[in-house]
This record gives sequence, C-alpha cells and structure tokens, in this order.
Amino acid sequence: MIDKCKLAASVGLAALAGITALAAGLMGEVRASVVLGRTLCSFLITGVLVYIGVFLFERFGFRALLGETGAAMARLEAEEGPGGDAGEPAGGAGEGEGAGEAKTAGTAGGESEPGNGFEPLQADSLCRVVGSDNAR
Repeated sequence: MIDKCKLAASVGLAALAGITALAAGLMGEVRASVVLGRTLCSFLITGVLVYIGVFLFERFGFRALLGETGAAMARLEAEEGPGGDAGEPAGGAGEGEGAGEAKTAGTAGGESEPGNGFEPLQADSLCRVVGSDNAR
C-alpha cells in the first residue's frame, strides 16, 4: 500500500522541481512545448527519485536512528534544566537583571572563562584598513 506521507513528500518536491523548470524555461524564452516537456520530465523524475529515497530511508531503519537522536536530545535538554546550561541554576524572578549584568561585566574586562578558548580582541592587535580617496 502506498503511504500518504511518502506520496505527499514526493509530489510536493516534484511540484517544486516542475515549477522551477517552468520558470527557467519561461525566462529563457523557449517554446511552450519544450517548456512543458521539460516540466513534465522534471516532475516525474523528481517524484520517482524522492519516493525511492524515502522508501530506502525507511527500509534501512534511518527513522529509528532519528528517533534515537531525538530521544537523546530530549534527555540532554532535561538534564540541562530550565536554566539552559547544565552548570547554571535556573534564573528566578528574584534575581532580576543585575545578575546577568554582573556576569557580563566580569568577562568584559578582558578576563575569559578558563577552558573555553575565547580571547577578547585587543586594540593593538587589530589592523586598520584605509581606502583611497579616488575610489568614486
């Protein structure tokens, strides 16, 4: 039996390919019969290839792999908690904006957190590029 999801994906992408071929033919000022022939060919070929691709995708069990990946991502998000970072507590209503400002103020003074590989730019390490006056 034909799966409606596979059929919808293949027809949708085939329609997109057909519209693209139609637009390309009309912009190229080609005869209408040639444009319609190319559009039909691209529609059919793309539809068949997408349907076969989705069939093979399910046949080899990649859907289960995607399900496992989704479950792993859900576990990671649950471990991080509502704060967004595993090491940080969740921000409550009592903290206000002062806690965020204090955290950024510590890193803005040239200090970087150990182990993250980030080093702020220094003014003497930047190169200045000056353009010519006759660039008009």
